[in-house]
Amino acid sequence: MAKLETKPSMVMASSESSAGSNVPPPCTLSGPSTATEHESPEKQSGRAVLDADDTDPSLPQNWSSKRKWMIVIVLSLMSLMVNMSLVICAPASSAIAEDFGNHDSFLSVIYITVTNLGQVISPLYVGPLSERLGRMPVCHFFNLLFLIFTMVAGFSNSFPMVIVFRFLAGSSIASICLNPAITGDLFAIKKRGSAMSITSMIPILGSAVGPIAGGYITQYLSWRWTFWLMAITTGGVSILMALVLKESYVPVIRRKALKKASPNRERVSSTSKYFTGWNRATVKALVLLVIRPFVILSSSRIAVLMGLYLAVLFAYISLVAATLATIFQEVYGFSESQSGLVYIALTIGTLSGALMCNFTLDYFLQRGLPLTKPVVNDGTAALPRPENRLIPIIPAMLAFPVGLLLYGWSLQQRFHWIVPTIATVLCGFSLSSSTTPIMNYLVDVFGDRAASAVAAVLPLRYIAGAFLPVAAPYMYATLGYGWGNSLLAFVLCVVAPIPLLVIVQPQRMRALTEVRS
Repeated sequence: MAKLETKPSMVMASSESSAGSNVPPPCTLSGPSTATEHESPEKQSGRAVLDADDTDPSLPQNWSSKRKWMIVIVLSLMSLMVNMSLVICAPASSAIAEDFGNHDSFLSVIYITVTNLGQVISPLYVGPLSERLGRMPVCHFFNLLFLIFTMVAGFSNSFPMVIVFRFLAGSSIASICLNPAITGDLFAIKKRGSAMSITSMIPILGSAVGPIAGGYITQYLSWRWTFWLMAITTGGVSILMALVLKESYVPVIRRKALKKASPNRERVSSTSKYFTGWNRATVKALVLLVIRPFVILSSSRIAVLMGLYLAVLFAYISLVAATLATIFQEVYGFSESQSGLVYIALTIGTLSGALMCNFTLDYFLQRGLPLTKPVVNDGTAALPRPENRLIPIIPAMLAFPVGLLLYGWSLQQRFHWIVPTIATVLCGFSLSSSTTPIMNYLVDVFGDRAASAVAAVLPLRYIAGAFLPVAAPYMYATLGYGWGNSLLAFVLCVVAPIPLLVIVQPQRMRALTEVRS
């Protein structure tokens, strides 16, 4: 079976020696570089479009810095709204349960975590469809669905109805999957780290503002307004996205250019991978694109390992976020609005991790560490290798277990509320300083298949993030906060060395990135 080709520049940069000669040829759109004398003028016109060089101003990496950073900011704003909408209702769980007469703690936890379950499935079609239809139409369509489902959730007349529409809203989120891919479209590898950090850092503010706003809105207005206000603000940002965003996926850009140059041609045989009409072959290609994340998971073991590591981290942070308000209300007697303020600490930690990545990702990519020097190609030019992206994870490997232990035992012993609050700072720092480097790493390694690679990894973490918080009440009731979090910290110590192995054993681990389709 054929290998799914990765971005040639990164594959070459990933080679430790002259073994780069074994790298597959670059994945191009053009086929033969020149038209034969037997080609018609129409076909020659289409060929010229396909053979456009890298200086073509229509290609996203050649756009002005102003346009590229404007797109980054707008993407980040949408992710900010999405993140905010997912957590703004956390302090309202008690009010909703009381409003509908629900006394089942299981449903209250599901209400908070069900959006994670929705996000399990959304990357499986959002990312692959964007590689066929383009980033923009997929992004706008799912933003509209998210807005509708969020609005309807505010009109719910039962607790299960709220849960169903929160699930549907989670299954309509496009920004979390597409933001890394679009950022990869816009920036060259050596300049990509800062942009990826921004798209990770700004949305984190939603994790702080959401619970705070949700607490006050619930206390002074109604829990329904947490949904309605988020639908209104999301709609405003969606309009801004429609005005600012421009198609950034190169194959789709060239398909449109080819159609304009050759309006009567339905396809170009050498590029049928991208340029087919709406026929049986196109439908088959779409089906294959949707299952591509499963192909990556089943054949790229490095994607599985990275997904497993992120799943454990995200499950733990979801557990902390889902239970934080309730625990502080029960243990320390906080009100709904006061418990919402506790999420500021979690956000300070995540912002700190994102800031660290912003200043270190591109630095380490170029320089590495004493054990991870940049690759030397042919003894003349130093080329960056993607494993250096993972270096900022090293502090997180230590900080997260410490944060879990401090959080659990401080609650168990009823220490002052500032102690578990500090522990959440460490947990938030560890999550963001791990997620951003791993997403950068996947984008660098998989190139134009970045959206599918991200889509393969995200479901693992959202499955874990959806189900572990459900078990939290039973775990804490059986083991207590101290020993319960000690168990979590032990499991984390088992999976923590995964990124370190990729950093110090790049050749061996790189052999696990082969993807077959």
